[in-house]
Amino acid sequence: MTITISKDDFERALPVGTSAHDEVFDAVAPECQLQVQFFDMALLGEEGKNMVMEAEDGVLLTLYKRLVCVSAFLAVFRQLDLVLTPTGFGIVSNDMVSPASKQRVDALEGQLRTAQCYALAMMVDSLRSEAWGKSGQAQNYIRHLFSAYSFFAYAKSTAVTYLDWQNMQPAIVDADEFLRTRISDELMDELLCLYRQNEDWKSLASFQLIALIRDFTDMWSRKGQDAARQPVFRRLMRCVESDPEVFKSYFNSNAYKRNHHENFQNSKDSTAFVFGC
Repeated sequence: MTITISKDDFERALPVGTSAHDEVFDAVAPECQLQVQFFDMALLGEEGKNMVMEAEDGVLLTLYKRLVCVSAFLAVFRQLDLVLTPTGFGIVSNDMVSPASKQRVDALEGQLRTAQCYALAMMVDSLRSEAWGKSGQAQNYIRHLFSAYSFFAYAKSTAVTYLDWQNMQPAIVDADEFLRTRISDELMDELLCLYRQNEDWKSLASFQLIALIRDFTDMWSRKGQDAARQPVFRRLMRCVESDPEVFKSYFNSNAYKRNHHENFQNSKDSTAFVFGC
């Protein structure tokens, strides 16, 4: 079944105005269908599409339509001669009305990009499940444990924007790479799998560790490598070291050996066995 976007869907989704004139929706409608096709393939896949269509409460479908509508309007709105009013917007239809100023249009774009980031974050977080979490779409949209949903949901300010999220990206990548050297690629990948499949909460230790990783990433965004000298990193390492059963992949990793400076054991089973005189 193909998901269709109505004028009511479009009006509810946009973060500005309360009504859109028919000509605005008519101009955006073709792009809405293109965005549906794009997100069906890039984000949902078969598993995600089944979830959207089968959700009993309709929340997932509403989130999806919001993402599609905001993305569609963002893609074409600069091509329209928009008139912005306190109650909505329309398209210039005669010489007596001037289009909105560049300043107002730029401000609208900022609102739309932030709304798109938030809508995508909500959608991706809602898709986390055993079926979708194993898909290529999940691997593409959830690459780190510090997600867009974490950023917007737990932000210390309600005024965070898409620019703040963009500026956060280097810290997310650098913190992730640092942690991979300290608690191993194997454990980080294991945690990512749990998170994508919405199974991170089934183990209290894993849930706590992921929360600490997010706190550490946030600290890294402010202090850089000095984050490794902060209490949050010590708590993170204590969490990992305290549970050999849950974090078995770490205890079997080279990262564990490096952290504990295990000395070379000169045994006959070693390929580097040294014969005594």
